[in-house]
Amino acid sequence: TLTQRTLLNRDSSGSDVYLLGLTATSPQTWQAGDLVEVLPRNCPWAIEHFLEGLGLANSEGVLVDGMAHPLDQALATRQLPTHRAHLVGLHAQALVDALVPLGMREYSIASIASDGVLELIVRQERHPDGSLGLGSGWLTEYAAIGTAISLRLRRNSGFHLPEAPVPLILLGNGTGLAGLRSLLKARVADGQQRNWLLFGERNIAHDFLCQDELQGWLASGDLALLDLAFSRDQEEKIYVQDRLRESADVLRKWLADGAAIYVCGSLQGMAAGVDKALVDILGSDAVERLIEQGRYRRDVY
Repeated sequence: TLTQRTLLNRDSSGSDVYLLGLTATSPQTWQAGDLVEVLPRNCPWAIEHFLEGLGLANSEGVLVDGMAHPLDQALATRQLPTHRAHLVGLHAQALVDALVPLGMREYSIASIASDGVLELIVRQERHPDGSLGLGSGWLTEYAAIGTAISLRLRRNSGFHLPEAPVPLILLGNGTGLAGLRSLLKARVADGQQRNWLLFGERNIAHDFLCQDELQGWLASGDLALLDLAFSRDQEEKIYVQDRLRESADVLRKWLADGAAIYVCGSLQGMAAGVDKALVDILGSDAVERLIEQGRYRRDVY
């Protein structure tokens, strides 16, 4: 059940980012770094618009997987094509049968199971016509608080914490903070304080996601280092990979102490930039060794 929705970047020049809380009727377990696959729903106005001119009432009864539903409820779970000429004249059941079910949308989990709530950090995706993306629109705007959300947990073993308590270097931008936040929460709960976060966004005034929490961990010593890259706050754009280059000596020292590197966020730009910075600082052979040792892990999209 969707129980919480908090805007994290009020007045940002970018798209709205929300912290979402989901609670289950029974305790659920997952590991830090795991993912969730959400089945979105079409919003009511999109279904109304789709049905215009098809001569069908949204309350007509249809069967979906042998279960009876009103037509509008069935269409909430189907891909609604823009071009509908081939659908004109179909009765309600034939219409539903002709449409492809919606696919899952994948998100990094931003909390740990002991929190008692499954949290996501989701940015609103907007199409050129201004309409919201299907998954982000459903979670951040159309699903009312108290709505049931269809989802399944997905193990993401490639992004789980190391078995040994080694230092952790976490790099991410934007909503990539979600996956890193779950790892940090697990480390804090375990009393592991050798954590270094490098995080990037647009403007410090509006886009410092989870600011109080991160600064709280820094003050308590649960974060040893926090390096921030707010790209639009100065004339020359500064990114996470630039902060990494500036701290090349610290990076080498942490890696000499056995540190593992975790990268979460956008594949284009940030993750590629971080990868290039690592190769430039350490050499491609050293980076390959880190990958082979499981000390360089990525959850990028």
